[in-house]
Amino acid sequence: MAQATRLVTPAYPYVEVAFVIGTFRSQPILAYVDSGFDGYLLVPSTQTVLFGPSQFSTSWELGDGSVVQAQEYRGEVEVIGLPVTIPARITFLGDEYLLGRGVVDRLHMTFDRGQRLILEI
Repeated sequence: MAQATRLVTPAYPYVEVAFVIGTFRSQPILAYVDSGFDGYLLVPSTQTVLFGPSQFSTSWELGDGSVVQAQEYRGEVEVIGLPVTIPARITFLGDEYLLGRGVVDRLHMTFDRGQRLILEI
């Protein structure tokens, strides 16, 4: 039986990831793990200028109940330090990086007493 690959994140509760859209690959970024976000990866909306017209426009309901439109692209999310690349819809909305259930549900995550985040595949 193959042994699981394990990673302890550098900053709780963030995961270092990179995203790929077409031929563009981002620098590694720290994305906040948001188990209440149903998407894959949320990228600050100011970065849409790098990619041109979106492939999708999707309605998202925010925590306060308001509904907003967001630009989305097909791409991949790479978890830095693990040999895993996850096909994803990358959503441009807000002003921070959030890692959602579309990625989190494909990993084994342990939130260790508010001090560290352990990831395994």
